[in-house]
Amino acid sequence: MINQLFFSILILAFSATLGACFLEQPKESQKVVPPTAPEGRLFASTWSQDFYAMMKYIHLYDEIHPFLYNLEGGRNNTGRILSVWKKDEIDERIRWLRLMSPRTLIIPTIFRWENDFEKVSDVIGLNGNTKVRDLHIQNILKEIDTYGYDGIDIDYEGMTCEKKEVFQEFLILLRDELHKKGKILSVAIHPKTVAEKPSVYPCKGLKSPIQVDFYEAYRGQLTHDYEFLGKVADKVKIMAYELHPRKQGFPGPGPQAPDWWIDKILEYAVARIPNEKLYMAIPTYGYDWALHCQAETKSVYYSRAKWIRDKMAPRKEEPTDVLEIFKTQPKAADWTYLRPYLYRHQGHVYSDPSLWYRMGGCDRVAFYMNRSAFEKKMKILDKYKIRGFSFWQLIEDNDPEINKYLEEKLGPELSEVH
Repeated sequence: MINQLFFSILILAFSATLGACFLEQPKESQKVVPPTAPEGRLFASTWSQDFYAMMKYIHLYDEIHPFLYNLEGGRNNTGRILSVWKKDEIDERIRWLRLMSPRTLIIPTIFRWENDFEKVSDVIGLNGNTKVRDLHIQNILKEIDTYGYDGIDIDYEGMTCEKKEVFQEFLILLRDELHKKGKILSVAIHPKTVAEKPSVYPCKGLKSPIQVDFYEAYRGQLTHDYEFLGKVADKVKIMAYELHPRKQGFPGPGPQAPDWWIDKILEYAVARIPNEKLYMAIPTYGYDWALHCQAETKSVYYSRAKWIRDKMAPRKEEPTDVLEIFKTQPKAADWTYLRPYLYRHQGHVYSDPSLWYRMGGCDRVAFYMNRSAFEKKMKILDKYKIRGFSFWQLIEDNDPEINKYLEEKLGPELSEVH
């Protein structure tokens, strides 16, 4: 966390400005103008719930997405949005972020992942429910006006296919209202890669069947139409992570965003979304799986990776060749949570680092993110000349070497003004 000395320095440096800012809300004329990136530099954005990390590193980012809002209601939505911060916290924290980096756009995220108990239906006008949809749009605009945000980031994930057309109608209406105020529409979307053979997916409730030219014909991907989003949204962020999710079983342990996958996602995306709108979201974490035991899968950020390296005498691999490790690593038992899925690693050697170790009689593997792996992924983004990258997510427990790399990559002109 930012310590007391750090906050004391901030208060001394900004006390006069802070006092003036608290007297009134930001006026329309005070809107931040989107910057033009220096030649050869990617734009940088990040999602975060960690206010202290945002305060410390906001100067590295052209835009920041406080992961702040959710939808009110579960199976049925009211149209209102709920914040994880209290109203007075939002007001104070947004002002601090503005003071720390006036050039950084603040575009908070509204998140909802569909499951059996939480839906994205009424707020996008499904089944003709335009009253709730219109209320939802008005609530978004009111929140932007209240706190002086530069726009909104819509992150509605896992929607079933019948919502595709009404979701698109919702985005058009929201974009038009945002643009009247000079605000930005950002949309976070599921990753897709090119299908070997295009197909058609008929979905009950849609006027037209979905043309499927992508491999991942899952419910979220079916609802996020890249070509449409490339035309309507101002910024599009592809969430390139969770290729090997937390659960035990299929598809087994592996890196969250291997280089080959990022490359295939961008191959599909750049043909459908204008480069000047496109961001690739890169994870800052990995997972630690049990290979043959019924044991908890753990998230791996910097501190856990360091703990495993320091305390567990692991086999350290970077790059990681899973097939070679499976052949040569001593095993306490059959690796039932990896062996059936070895075919997924055929032909791949990952830049992502991994730690193979034993704890309590259980063989485990932890994949994680460090500077060298992050640099290699950024080079892929450079190759496709897209607008920028996004981070999921900015927290204090990210590898500090990644922050150093960003200081170098994004140029000294960013840090010199802070």
